[in-house]
Amino acid sequence: MRVSKLKSILSVIATLTLSAIHMPAVAQDLCTPSEVTDPQALHINGSKPFVYKSIGGADLRLHVFSPPGHKVADKTPAAVFFYGGGFVFGDVRRYQTQATHLALLGMVTVLVDYRVRCRNKSTIMDSVADGKSAMRWVRGHATQLGIDPSRIAVVGSSAGGQMAAATALIPGFNDPKDPDIDAHPNALILYNPALDMVAIADRLEPLVGKESASRARELSPWEYLAKGKLPPTIIFQGAADTATTPDKALQFCKRAKSLKFQCDVVIYPGAPHGFTEPWLGLDDPKLGIKYEEWAWDAIRRSDGFFRKLGWLPAARR
Repeated sequence: MRVSKLKSILSVIATLTLSAIHMPAVAQDLCTPSEVTDPQALHINGSKPFVYKSIGGADLRLHVFSPPGHKVADKTPAAVFFYGGGFVFGDVRRYQTQATHLALLGMVTVLVDYRVRCRNKSTIMDSVADGKSAMRWVRGHATQLGIDPSRIAVVGSSAGGQMAAATALIPGFNDPKDPDIDAHPNALILYNPALDMVAIADRLEPLVGKESASRARELSPWEYLAKGKLPPTIIFQGAADTATTPDKALQFCKRAKSLKFQCDVVIYPGAPHGFTEPWLGLDDPKLGIKYEEWAWDAIRRSDGFFRKLGWLPAARR
């Protein structure tokens, strides 16, 4: 088999695993009983779980990792993670590596579960509402968690990237039971985010339903960039991503900069969708598949992003 063909096949496998929006032809099989419909973890090693919301018969949890020796009086910055999965499935543990890493450096980190179609028969609007609810819970419990409420970042991948950007830019889609607390983040880290939902609307309907697809424009962070207030943002994007293409990330940041917002894009040549997730285990230097290298480089650059904001101490030399 030719190298380029095998590389393409591996990329498609990875993309299908990570983002349902890429392969609409398999929609009918996505929610068959399997790990995509299994309940989420109730506890993750090294973290403390909290139920931040109960809705539709489901308790939605977030898992908080604290730095060693952390005290509630410390008022440290925090990073809240939303996993990807096309709003259809996904695992709350997906960014455990990054969450643990940042906690060891001195930040409080939070892995958030939210409603997805295969587990909860939910819509994209439900997922976005849950993301905002989680942000309000974290900020509302800042004193209890030892967090500085003015330094909370959101990190999201693919569908989780759309949710992260939505907390910053998209109005509405709020749970009426939420307290009156600001859900806007103070920084954004986006991995191959879905920024232009209109561009993928034709692939959304068979996966997430007609109602969600019909509201693609309302759910597009791109549509609100000129109207909202984007916090400091960095986007990590694979050049070979065909699910959320690099041109969208570049256009988004170019427009953000024209509006005087801080926004940077890091492009990884040869990297497909979901390249920042080291658990994939598909590394093959001969084929240019190097998920762990890409993921750890993104982690290193994320550290630099937080250091530039003054949220982490300067790196030791």
